[in-house]
Amino acid sequence: MIRTVVGLVAVGLIFGFASSADAAKKKKYRSYGHASPHSGATARQLRNARAYERGEYYEMDSNAHPVGSRSWWELKEREGPDRPF
Repeated sequence: MIRTVVGLVAVGLIFGFASSADAAKKKKYRSYGHASPHSGATARQLRNARAYERGEYYEMDSNAHPVGSRSWWELKEREGPDRPF
């Protein structure tokens, strides 16, 4: 009787660890280091960032550009220290 219980517990532990290992392999983690720099930008912001990079017309408002983009930083410099981020 004891051998049967010990055997069932052992088999249960083996299957339990195997299923948790499979779940860990299948789980997808988001890699923030390799994410797009404009992942949270609106269509308007992306359009302005692309226009800036191409040398075309773009809005001169930092709110109209993706935060952290090159155009955003340059516009923030132009707006000066009086205007908060």
